[in-house]
Amino acid sequence: MGENKRLTLLVALALAGACGDDGASSASEAASASEATSAASTSPETSEGASGSTSDATSGSGSDSATGSTTGDDTTAGTATSVETSMGVKFDVAEMPDVGVDACDALNCGESEWSYIWIANSSESTVSKINTRTLVEEGRFLTRDTPGNPSRTSVSIDGRAVAVANRNGGIIKIWARPEDCAGDSTSTGAGDVKAWGEDDCVAWYTPFPEAASQRPVAWTSGVWSDETCQWEDQKVWVGEGRGPGVGFCDDDKIYVHRLNGDTGAVEETVELSYPCTTFGLYGGVVDSNNDFWVTRLFEGSPGALRIDYDTLTHDEAPAFYGYGITVDHEGLIWGGTGKPGKWDPGGQTWTAIVDSVNNVGVGLAEDQQDRMWVGMFGGIQAIDVASMTLLDAVLFEGEMSQCKGISVDVDGYIWAVPESQDRAYKVDPDTLDYEMFTGLVGAYTYSDMTG
Repeated sequence: MGENKRLTLLVALALAGACGDDGASSASEAASASEATSAASTSPETSEGASGSTSDATSGSGSDSATGSTTGDDTTAGTATSVETSMGVKFDVAEMPDVGVDACDALNCGESEWSYIWIANSSESTVSKINTRTLVEEGRFLTRDTPGNPSRTSVSIDGRAVAVANRNGGIIKIWARPEDCAGDSTSTGAGDVKAWGEDDCVAWYTPFPEAASQRPVAWTSGVWSDETCQWEDQKVWVGEGRGPGVGFCDDDKIYVHRLNGDTGAVEETVELSYPCTTFGLYGGVVDSNNDFWVTRLFEGSPGALRIDYDTLTHDEAPAFYGYGITVDHEGLIWGGTGKPGKWDPGGQTWTAIVDSVNNVGVGLAEDQQDRMWVGMFGGIQAIDVASMTLLDAVLFEGEMSQCKGISVDVDGYIWAVPESQDRAYKVDPDTLDYEMFTGLVGAYTYSDMTG
């Protein structure tokens, strides 16, 4: 691909571990950790679609809820199963784009020294840190002091940290690497979940006590520093719906907050005069300007909103419809459902795919060959971003659940997380071979989990 196109692709939010100019951003959403012992049932959400089936896959329902009780004894170490997989590095950045950033270490461009996917174990109120190259779970963390029902996750552009949103309220930041942590006491995996407040890799936790529904979360890119060779001044966008209970909001307003990425302090709050009757704000993503796009699933028109990073003003995307949300390499905003589509902010138009996909509301992410991957019952489906036509599909042997979570890791592999299950799949987008990781608990994450 051309130099300019490669740069745009690298900074696109759907991609992990990318680099770019100071305006670059990451749509990666990070997972959080939660109650590992005696986790009480969390407030369920309504079913969000009818059942469906694919060839070789039985029917299932699309829901944004994951409830149940679990104890630490139920948590076992994850395992990986390979299905005709020939893995190789997919992230081709041999030619460094001229973006005014020195390639002083692996935090910039090229092969990263580490690569993790963060998957929320919603019913356990924890988040798992899984090495995408070895398929070994290297940490599991509580996301709140009481069951938080975590779902959306966002990974910073440099992959150093994850921010996790608890649907019951509260945002947590967790460091990916031990060298960034406050000390040596940190989880080593599923059987080693530290008590709340005892894990040194938890950077901060910000409570939102009025939240009845807290879902969207997304990192901004921050500003690249040649002096420190790091991204600095990173922020975390979050959405909030308020109400007297937990699960459904009941208010005539919705709220967007911007947090200091270093401290978790709320620096800006935007109050928006839109009704909050179900979940309020649903999915969230950051574009290349660090503006925050949020969906209003089940709340009527407008289907999505954009909050400007600099002015904190907002505008509407009336025709937008989607469950999951991402940004493609052209800066168009995609929504994932049975008939995924994209919103053109410049032309103010919504364009749906030519065909349809067998799902009832899922996540989606673009790979490095301009293919948009979307979840479906029993597998994943690729879509050509330009023509909006269907390409390859991958059906996972014996999989009967809908794959909610879709993400692309730093090496270009596609990850799929079936709803409320114990497993995740890693797919080679070129050969369509895949591996399976097991050991999760009520997994539910459909944001960009990889960075």
